[in-house]
Amino acid sequence: MKFKRALDIGDATTKKHFDGLLDIRRQLRNFVAHGAFGKDGETLYFHSSAGAVPVLLDVTAKGSKFSLNEELEFDAAHAFAAIEEFIAYLSDGPRKPAWVYVQEFGLPLILTMAQDGTYRDAMASPEDMERFAYHLASRMDDAANMDW
Repeated sequence: MKFKRALDIGDATTKKHFDGLLDIRRQLRNFVAHGAFGKDGETLYFHSSAGAVPVLLDVTAKGSKFSLNEELEFDAAHAFAAIEEFIAYLSDGPRKPAWVYVQEFGLPLILTMAQDGTYRDAMASPEDMERFAYHLASRMDDAANMDW
């Protein structure tokens, strides 16, 4: 998974965000598009006069719930809060330089710059990354405007 390659889930805070995002993904997973079966076998079919109908079954310690549509329940407020907390987490601390490059400047990843250490050097601080990103964005604008 890309999350695990980019961030250290050995860190307790990162792991908390990872688990929260996985929970959102699980809730939003389109069961019907995946053959109407959940990853943990929590989906079954019942037969009616219309044919086989997928039923989502959630058995937890609190009891059982079932649904004839693709979701049992989804707490949108909780999901948005988890995503906003993750965004705040990504935009601070040692991840801040990458945030500047990707989110504030919207620049693409250039593999040769990853290989030659350019990104590593720019990751030293948010200010270093901002200088680098501004320089790169200016060069891209000049090329687009044919201002060589």
